[in-house]
Amino acid sequence: MTIRRRIALVAASAVAVSVVLVAVASFLLAERQIMAPIDESLLSRAAIIESVPPGTFPPGLREDFVKKEGVFAQRRGDFDSTYYQVILPGGGTVNAGADDLVLPVPAPDEVTTEAPTLRSAWVDGLHLRIVTVYQPEAGVFVQLGRPLTEADETLRRLAVMLAVTGLLGIAVAGGLGLVVARSALKPVDDLRVSLSDITASRSLGTRVDVSSGDEIAELGRAFNRLLDEIEAARADQVRLVRDAGHELRTPLTALRTNIEILQRHEVGEADRMEMLAAAHAEIEELSMLVAEVVDLATDRYEDEPTTRVVLGEVVGSVAERVERRNGRRLAIDDDGSAVTGKHAAIDRAISNIVAHADAWTPEGDVIAVSISGGCVTVTDTGPGFEPEDIDHVFERFYRSSGARSTPGSGLGLSIVRQVVEDHSGDVFARNRSDGRGAIVGFCLPTV
Repeated sequence: MTIRRRIALVAASAVAVSVVLVAVASFLLAERQIMAPIDESLLSRAAIIESVPPGTFPPGLREDFVKKEGVFAQRRGDFDSTYYQVILPGGGTVNAGADDLVLPVPAPDEVTTEAPTLRSAWVDGLHLRIVTVYQPEAGVFVQLGRPLTEADETLRRLAVMLAVTGLLGIAVAGGLGLVVARSALKPVDDLRVSLSDITASRSLGTRVDVSSGDEIAELGRAFNRLLDEIEAARADQVRLVRDAGHELRTPLTALRTNIEILQRHEVGEADRMEMLAAAHAEIEELSMLVAEVVDLATDRYEDEPTTRVVLGEVVGSVAERVERRNGRRLAIDDDGSAVTGKHAAIDRAISNIVAHADAWTPEGDVIAVSISGGCVTVTDTGPGFEPEDIDHVFERFYRSSGARSTPGSGLGLSIVRQVVEDHSGDVFARNRSDGRGAIVGFCLPTV
């Protein structure tokens, strides 16, 4: 079911409930207003009966009773017809009116000697309003019945009128609901058409036209922000592929050259071994480059749960691996900071920073690692950054002029930035104040 139809249905349902409630209330009020004068007339006659002298009600005095009442029976069922019946102390009844209609005798607990009681009943297909009153002088109960034929007809016509009017109101409300829904949802249709056009044309540079300040406009602005993110991600992806292709050319070219030489020329054993070693080194560099490109292009830590990570423990693990591989020692200053994040991803970021420092630190020197307030700061004793390189050290494939002759892909620190930004943190890089090395690190929100 479309939103338009749902809105129209809700509107019609709300109107239907209101119409039914108003119709029922109106009918009950009208019934009360119609029955009030009938009850008042019956009660006034009951008051007269209460004051009738004794001896009037024995059997055979029907005519005298009717004359005293001043009421003469009409055709059965007429509104002005009145039916009289006396209930004797022994439980018998005497019809005291001009009509022999037998009124239903109420149960003893339904009447009282202190006040008249009113009720409605059907007798021989005739709807009656009956009052039962006690006559103290004679010690009997007297029933007076009056037809409700005209009252019932009036109420029937009123019920039909209310039903027809209510159905028309509900139908009109449903139609107006469709009109209102169509008008209210026009901005949604415009937004849908705009997004469909963008999807069909694949033009991520196009934006949804937003001119108002309502909720639909806010939805349009949200879609524009989403398109901004998608466009930026697509541009980033294109740039990554282009840069990766550029970086892959050098090792691939070197591999191709060495293989062609080995295929086409006779070379000495020493040269052959040297060329094979160079090819092996190029393959290792290619493997490392492909692995890092995959890390950047995909979030391989996506399925890892987020937990409480103690930074000192991660740095200690990295320090053990570095010392085991190449004998490099790390001096760790830890304040016990802990963050919320993915353990393996944070471990990768710290490993890359330490690997960068290890590549530039002279053999035998110690790398200093400081952990404070959720920040990990790695300080080396190398030559430091050139001033023009500091703003670019975290960019993909960026390599300074001094680093181009060394192994590496230029992706290590860019992976650090991606991991840290995924954890809502910040990276930093600067030279030491004494000019004896570089400082690289990141800060994450602490637990």
